[in-house]
Amino acid sequence: MQSHIVSSLDVCLKDDGFSFDELVYRLEELFDKQAFPSLLCEILMLYDEMLRMLVVKGGKLPVKCECGNGSCFVLDGCRPRNIKTRIGEVRLPTVKRVKCKHCGKSFAPMLRAIGLDDYQTKTHGLEKLVLEQCAETSYRRAAHNVKDMTAVSVSHATFRNWVIDTDAADIKVPEGTIGSVPGALFADGTKFKGIDAKGRAERAEIRVLLGVRASGSTFPIGVWSGGETWEEIAAALDERKVVFPEGTVLVCDGERHLAESLSRFATYQQRCVFHIPRETYFAAWADGARQKDIGPIQDKLKSVLAIELPKEDYELVPEDKKREIEQQVATAEKEVLKLIGEVKSKGFSRAAAYIENARAYMFNYVRRWLALGIHCPKASSIIERTMREIGRRIKKLGYNWKAKGVGQISKILLKIFSNRDEWDAYWKEKMSMNQSVLLSFRLDKQLTR
Repeated sequence: MQSHIVSSLDVCLKDDGFSFDELVYRLEELFDKQAFPSLLCEILMLYDEMLRMLVVKGGKLPVKCECGNGSCFVLDGCRPRNIKTRIGEVRLPTVKRVKCKHCGKSFAPMLRAIGLDDYQTKTHGLEKLVLEQCAETSYRRAAHNVKDMTAVSVSHATFRNWVIDTDAADIKVPEGTIGSVPGALFADGTKFKGIDAKGRAERAEIRVLLGVRASGSTFPIGVWSGGETWEEIAAALDERKVVFPEGTVLVCDGERHLAESLSRFATYQQRCVFHIPRETYFAAWADGARQKDIGPIQDKLKSVLAIELPKEDYELVPEDKKREIEQQVATAEKEVLKLIGEVKSKGFSRAAAYIENARAYMFNYVRRWLALGIHCPKASSIIERTMREIGRRIKKLGYNWKAKGVGQISKILLKIFSNRDEWDAYWKEKMSMNQSVLLSFRLDKQLTR
C-alpha cells in the first residue's frame, strides 16, 4: 500500500521576537502529544480501509484465519482500540473485524497484519524502552521517565508486571554462543534484602555466571536468585547441556564451594589476584592481627603475584623468555610457601589457611598461557563491574525483592551490560525490523501575514 497524507502546521510568532526555547518546547509538545499519534492513527486507518475493501470484493487477505482460510470472510463490525507506543498512545476509533465463513471465528485482520495480538495494548518498542528504564532505576521513577519521553501514562505496578512476564530476560547459551576456542568463565554472587514466600524479610543471595569468548566479547550464562547453591547451579548447567571447550578457565574469588562445584566446566581455575590480598586482610584481622601486621603480608602477596605475560603473540615470544617465565612461577610458589610459614609462626592461622587454599590457583593464568598460548584474565574485574551494576539496582534502588522479581531485573541488566549488541538484535528481530516500511518527508512552506 502506498499513500500520500497531507497535513498542515499553523505557526504564529510574535513579529517583535520570541523565545527560541519556547519554540522548541511547543514543537516538541505538539508532535509528541498530537502530531505523531495522529499520523500513526491515520496510516493505520488507511491500511484498515484497504483490507475492508479486499473483504468486500472477495479478495485474498494478507493474513489467514487459524483454520487456514485466507479469502472467504464477511465483515463483522468494528471495535475501538488503544495501543501504547514509543511515540504516544494511538487511539484507533474503528478497527474492522471479519468473520471466517469456514469456522465462524472473528478477528481484526489489520491488527494481525501489523504483528499485534487481538488484545495487545502495547508495542514491542515500548516494552523495550520500559524494560531498559526499569533496569536502570526504580519502577516509580521509570514510570515518570517513560511518561516524559513518550507521553504514555502507565502505573509503576504495571511496569513491574511487564518485567515479571517478559521473555526478553530468558538467557540461553547455544553452542555457537560459546564457540570452539577456549575462553573464560566468571562467577560471583552478592546478597540483597529480599522477602520469603510468607512475606518475611530475609537476607537473600543472587548468583551470576558470565562468559568471555576468546575474542574478548562477553555473553550471559545465567542468573540464580532462589537461594540455589553452586552445586545446584552446576546441575542446572548440566541439565541445559552447557559445555565449554577444553582449555576454558574459571576465574573467581575464594567463595566457599564455588570453584569445587564449577570445576568440571573448566580445565583451569584462576583465583582472582585482586581478592587474594584483600581476603587475606580479613582473615588475618579475624586472627587478631592489626594493620601494622597485615600490611607487610599484603605487600608480599602483591609482589609475588605480579608476574606479567608478554603482550605479543605466543609464537613471537622467544623460548628463553618462556623459560624465564616458568622460572618466575617456580620462584613465586616457593615465596608463597615461605610466606605461609611466616604467617603461621605469627599465630595467624586463618590467614595462613586462606593463602594455602589459594596457592594452587594463583598462577594458572601463566600455566594456561604456557600450555595453550592464550591470554586469560587473572582478576575478576569483568564480573565485578557487572555485579556492581546489578548491586546498584537491587540494593541502592530497591529492597524487599521477591526471588522472581530480582531475578528478572538482574537478567535484563546482565544481558544489556554484557552484550548490548545482542540485546538490540533480539528486539530488532522481535519488532520485525525488515525494511517493510518506507517513509519520506516533504516540507512545503508558505508565509502569510
